[in-house]
Amino acid sequence: SSVFASFTSTRQRWCSSHPYYQEPQIPPPPSAKNMLSRYAGDGSSAIGSNSGRGAGAGLGQDAMALPMQLQAFSGGVSKSERALVAGTDGSVGQVEEKITHAVKTFGLAPGAKKMMDAEKAAAEEAIATGLYGIWRNVASGKDFCGRIGPMSRCFCGHDYSQHVWDKGRKKLRPACGSCACSGFRYIPRRPEEVGEYWLPRRRGFDVTLWRAKCKCGHGHEDHDPNRLSCCGGCGCPKYQSAWLCTSCEGKWEDHETLWETEEERRLQGLPVGQAFMPLASTPQIQDIAFNGGGGEGNGQRSYSLPHRPRPERSIKLMQERCPHYGGSKASSGNSLEDAFPPRQ
Repeated sequence: SSVFASFTSTRQRWCSSHPYYQEPQIPPPPSAKNMLSRYAGDGSSAIGSNSGRGAGAGLGQDAMALPMQLQAFSGGVSKSERALVAGTDGSVGQVEEKITHAVKTFGLAPGAKKMMDAEKAAAEEAIATGLYGIWRNVASGKDFCGRIGPMSRCFCGHDYSQHVWDKGRKKLRPACGSCACSGFRYIPRRPEEVGEYWLPRRRGFDVTLWRAKCKCGHGHEDHDPNRLSCCGGCGCPKYQSAWLCTSCEGKWEDHETLWETEEERRLQGLPVGQAFMPLASTPQIQDIAFNGGGGEGNGQRSYSLPHRPRPERSIKLMQERCPHYGGSKASSGNSLEDAFPPRQ
């Protein structure tokens, strides 16, 4: 940086002494008004429409239509949203149609299929028992971020199916029958759930070894299931997620694990029965995800990479140095098929 500063000052002195030198005009940073005009066409008319001044008031509502359609998916316009609305008018109907076409053509990713199957099993159990287990971030304003079912993982490392309710279900959470865990706490079991979707695509990655990481560097299984303090010798007083929930972008500690009866959910106006099933709001995509749906991509063609059991260097380093990924434990080497099934 010092070399660059010296070069810049020398250049400025030389240029200023030249008889025909003119100071460059650096444009000001874009304002909110200019940024809006990229999507609304005419920022001045869009912003000025509320004031009622000039002929731009009539154009304001039309100019604001596109950004308002884009913001229907979130509070802003992200890269993912721009990719989704490309080639559409930004309406929910056209975007859903585009997603449906993609699912028909390529199908679900193997990891996404496993997550959807787990969510489906959780919903089916909830409908059968009338007890709806959910993982919720109250601050997000959403009903839930994940359904709790037989394949859901607890903070202690055991599945929900290994937890047992007390007689009469007087306690708020079921205790684990395989360890000292006093109550089930939901924790993601796949990297895709915390936004690390690229890990299962790395050659040799073993998804069965992966654990959701604390800021101290250790996985959740290295923490006490009741006190949540780390047992790895680092002095961590309490588990703090080094990741965010992909559904609400909140931390693990911002969430709660709870169960509601069907009647309680009805009184709150929350979905029950078949409406609680995954993708219930998009029946066509639901049919493709769970039943095959007769899509173009349900044949023999595979879009996955070739099966290669030998792990790449980054995976070897993770196995050696990352406490939340086995540490010095030997990898089973089987889960590559989970991400990239061998071609027949």
